[in-house]
Amino acid sequence: MGKKIISVIVALILILNCIPVFAWAPAEGLTSSSVVLMDTVRGQVLFEKNAYKHLSPSVMCKLMTALVTIEKTDLNAKVTISKNAASYNGLNLVVGNQYTVEDLLYAVILSQGNDAAVALAEYVGDGDIQKFVNYMNTKAKELSLKDTYFVNPTGLFDKEQYTSANDIALLIKAAISNNTFNMIFGAKGFGWLNGNNSSILTNQNTLFWSYKGVDGGKLGTNTNPQSFSVVTTASQNDKRLIAVVFNTSKENAFSETTKLFDYGFSKFYTGVLVPKNIPQRSIEVDNIKIDLISKIDVYYTYPVGDSFIKDISFIQNEKLHLPINTETIAGVLKYTLNDNTVIEVNLYSDKTVSALRITKQK
Repeated sequence: MGKKIISVIVALILILNCIPVFAWAPAEGLTSSSVVLMDTVRGQVLFEKNAYKHLSPSVMCKLMTALVTIEKTDLNAKVTISKNAASYNGLNLVVGNQYTVEDLLYAVILSQGNDAAVALAEYVGDGDIQKFVNYMNTKAKELSLKDTYFVNPTGLFDKEQYTSANDIALLIKAAISNNTFNMIFGAKGFGWLNGNNSSILTNQNTLFWSYKGVDGGKLGTNTNPQSFSVVTTASQNDKRLIAVVFNTSKENAFSETTKLFDYGFSKFYTGVLVPKNIPQRSIEVDNIKIDLISKIDVYYTYPVGDSFIKDISFIQNEKLHLPINTETIAGVLKYTLNDNTVIEVNLYSDKTVSALRITKQK
């Protein structure tokens, strides 16, 4: 009898270990109108609620203004404040005073900084704000932001302009690969000199001081209707996530951002999908067997206990003939995940192959 009980227990353990542990989704507990939680490796959406809904782009305008400025001008360039720029709310910029582009970028990201955003738009657009807005929309198309359209660099209400939580996350995913943007977006504070007055600009996203691993953030205030948009990145255990939250309450926006991060860090892993230099497929070319490898570790994010892979296919390069070197793509391994993310991995011969001999790659 004892052996039977032990056998049953072992069988149950084996069964339970084979059952995927699907991640709990925080849908019922969120009051926010629109949210998205995205990984930074390849933009997989780990959770979303109305992520494609068109919303006021206050925070998005500032983020795009910063990215376009960084890509098109020198951080040390001097910007003279115009009467028009000084007329906007923000940091009380003084007409005729000069500020570096870098100073104004910190003002745009750490505070609301409408005057700083206009000053940058005028400078980069050669005095023409519409020219700068065109740069913003061109960049949006380049990044495939399909639910975003800009009319001004400040984000002040205009019925013609809009964005979505998903597009904001996609912008951040792309922008943080720029070291300058990542540095400014990750700043908790910055020394600010306005004429003879000095102060400290403090990032309005207070999650920097209340959630472990926060390494980027901005707060946006939307005026029509009144709401708050919180954009945050956080890193734990070599995994970096992006959370975008729209809520009528600033406090709820912050607290629900932490819930999303708790969910993402506890219920998902980021790991190797395809390891480098390990044979993935074998093919024959002119009657010679060739092992194919990836030259890099390919990563993806998946729920704890679930491989998250729906389909794997392989497409061989049919034009291959000897000789073959290690730089020629010999085939493509295509993974389709359960969230329909498609990951294509280029495979190469693990050695140089000639018709007369095989030379191992050094």
